[in-house]
Amino acid sequence: MSASRVDVVIIGGGVAGLWCRWRLASAGYSVALIERSRLGDGQTAASQGILHRGVKYALSAEASRAAATAEASARVWDDAMSGKEGPDLSGVEVVAASMLMWTDAGVISKLTGAIASKVLTSRVVAAERRDIPAFLEIRGRSVYRVDETVINPVSVLRCLADAAAGPIVCEEVRAITPGGASTRVTTGGGEFEAGAVVLCAGAGNELLLELLGKDPAAWTQHRDLHMVVASGAPGKIFGHWVASATDKPRLTITSADVGGLTHWYVGGDLAEQGVARTPEDQIEAAKSELRSCFHSLSLAGWNFRTIRISRAEGKDASGKRPDGPVVRRIDGTGGGTGGGTGAIAVWPTKLVMAPAAADEVLKLVRERIAPTGAIEPEVGRVRRPDYALAPWQSPA
Repeated sequence: MSASRVDVVIIGGGVAGLWCRWRLASAGYSVALIERSRLGDGQTAASQGILHRGVKYALSAEASRAAATAEASARVWDDAMSGKEGPDLSGVEVVAASMLMWTDAGVISKLTGAIASKVLTSRVVAAERRDIPAFLEIRGRSVYRVDETVINPVSVLRCLADAAAGPIVCEEVRAITPGGASTRVTTGGGEFEAGAVVLCAGAGNELLLELLGKDPAAWTQHRDLHMVVASGAPGKIFGHWVASATDKPRLTITSADVGGLTHWYVGGDLAEQGVARTPEDQIEAAKSELRSCFHSLSLAGWNFRTIRISRAEGKDASGKRPDGPVVRRIDGTGGGTGGGTGAIAVWPTKLVMAPAAADEVLKLVRERIAPTGAIEPEVGRVRRPDYALAPWQSPA
């Protein structure tokens, strides 16, 4: 079987894979992207779509690097969404131009001295009354407006897919075979031969690492989530309920109007602590938290369901969230054109950090191969994957 020749094969069609595709193509590389199911199916489509600017991370004294990385990446998103520079993301659907952050009485007094110099900047200002939904009581609370955009993740996938040339193929990878100066990627529908292979499959990177003879436990870690969709809310809200000086809000809520109902997509510490709970217990925990946060809000008539997200990240020695994207050359690749697997493993850590991950990938690819100048590889007739649907867009 003859293989389709391409400079780079990217495996995984989430935001990281598609941003890497654009970055490499804009540098002159011919690129083919392989997605086994639907574009964004997994962490991208299941995300809350928040382009964090580092404010949340600045609440933790240990996360200054993460805050700086998020802020720098958010500026790249700003340029792309305004059409100024980068991939053309001017068509991305902005769900909310900013978010709220609120604290209860007693908490803000403890936080002010520790975080005011980090948080109360131009990115965070006191919220005006018109910005605060009526069901969020403000008595005894401090409420801020945070300069964090919320986008529809699926609209980002569509824009990124259109931003660069090169095939996007719906196939499952069955083998990755290093061969010196090139690597062969075998799928159910054919083969690709590439100078470099980029693994951007999220939790799917574990299987791809095994195909390369690597132990996934040495490369990746999980901080899974148990999210809650609450349908029947009285209105939309986008915000963080902060209970202590930590980068884990007690609740983080985004919203969508679908099917005649307002749906809240609820994460934060509730989602992280809820991994060990059954769906029924997680729903009860969510109801308890919502009652604590919105004291006068009746949950009568609401519908609840839960969504488990397998959140994979690059390995961190402490087991905590990495400070930024994790981009690692697979053992033995080396520089230049000879030897090694030619593979690079990528975990963006956060949606907003995809541009930073793509920049790192380009650096490593350049160390190994130069672009051939091919306009677009010939791959024959292939099936293009559909787009995943974000859970917060779906009716319960």
